[in-house]
Amino acid sequence: MSIPFVVRAFVTSLAVALPVGVLPAQTLVLRGATLIDGTARPPRPDAVVVIRNGWITAVGSAAEVAVPRGARVLDLRGQYLLPGFIEMHGHVAIGAWEIDSSGSRRSLRYAYDEAASQELTRSQLAFGITTVRNPAAPTAEAVSLRNRVRTGELPGPRIITSGAPIDAPSPISAIDPAATEAEARAAVDRQAAAGVDFVKLYAGLDSSLVRAAVDQAHRHGLRAVGHLWRTSWTDAAEAGIDGITHIIVNNAKLLPPAAREPYETSIRNGLYMYEWFGKANFDGPEIAEMMRALVAHRVTIDPTLVAFEITAWHDQPTFYPVEADSFVPPSFLKKWAAMNALRGWSAADYAKARSYFPRMLELARRLHEAGVPLTVGVDGANPWLFHRELELLVAAGIPPADVLRMATHNGGIGLGLTSEIGSVEVGRRADLVVLSADPIADIRNTRKISWVLQGGRPARPAAFLPERLRAGRVSRP
Repeated sequence: MSIPFVVRAFVTSLAVALPVGVLPAQTLVLRGATLIDGTARPPRPDAVVVIRNGWITAVGSAAEVAVPRGARVLDLRGQYLLPGFIEMHGHVAIGAWEIDSSGSRRSLRYAYDEAASQELTRSQLAFGITTVRNPAAPTAEAVSLRNRVRTGELPGPRIITSGAPIDAPSPISAIDPAATEAEARAAVDRQAAAGVDFVKLYAGLDSSLVRAAVDQAHRHGLRAVGHLWRTSWTDAAEAGIDGITHIIVNNAKLLPPAAREPYETSIRNGLYMYEWFGKANFDGPEIAEMMRALVAHRVTIDPTLVAFEITAWHDQPTFYPVEADSFVPPSFLKKWAAMNALRGWSAADYAKARSYFPRMLELARRLHEAGVPLTVGVDGANPWLFHRELELLVAAGIPPADVLRMATHNGGIGLGLTSEIGSVEVGRRADLVVLSADPIADIRNTRKISWVLQGGRPARPAAFLPERLRAGRVSRP
């Protein structure tokens, strides 16, 4: 199979990138780019950014900022400089759940593949992702991977990780089980002792367990993020949760009263995630109160729209170009294929899911317009999809400039790290991305990456690609 265009572009640039390599840490000046700094300020043409020892020390125009003597200058005229992208739902330590030999979902466990995770983190850098939130993984392995990247032993974006999701007891061995408030607090204690950065709360927890886990996480100075179902978004916001993952609300309490029992009695096989959107009234009091609570408590949401697009169009294997899978470790692709085979949807089921997808986009737009801080994530191990998520947010009716803030500054909000990342300002980390075309004019231009800077060290994207892509070995499982 021929190498896809994006791969060819990366490989072609390798001839330019390798002699330059990764430039040494020193005083570096980025001069001439149009700066899109992650804040609400308009783009600034012909900007000058000074970086010293991995941190930004000056930002302004050529008239305002002097080039320090002896500094290395990178001429970026005609290009666009942004904060590094923040992936808020990147599963870097799992490719998929393992399925037992009977083919049952009832004993799923997380599959950790060290070599694949190392390949993935390199590829994320090639796509401009300089920070990733890893929301659910085997606890010890996730903390170890984070630490090895943080110390420089492995290349990759800065990882902010949870451990195994805390959930109601079930046959699934991937979770950290909690049936009582005391057990929920104990699970948080275990994960805090293991060194996680935040805790992930899962769908089976009711509101009392969510409240207990959130409180205990905050006692440890940790954030709490939830993939929710049994607990409504309203109740979770009132409980002080910091973030919610996925656009799928699912909770019957947030439907009009007449729709609640029919919805709960019809739940089956993953389709319920879409069918909720057919019963919800976005103008009703339930959603209005939910929006109020989310805004009041500054809860961030990563919609992961692309995850539900992938599912709804899974029966159409050519829906995405082959390059969409090119940057995913092959072992991960095989596990995803096995998982998807278990869904068992009919052609009518796929058609129904697709019919509700525009409502998912609409809810994302309404959340944004209400003032809920949205972030960007894909719910997978695929950096190509990060840029597809940006496209879907724009397709939802959100202006590209706002979407770029979601991919940068809002990620910093969701991680509690705005003093370090998410904007191009003095005192921030020099985690940056340089584009060859204007992403506000066309959000697809976020894929046109010229340079990636992590800790002030510029490199061409091709420098991060795994060897198999340079050799052109690209295929679907």
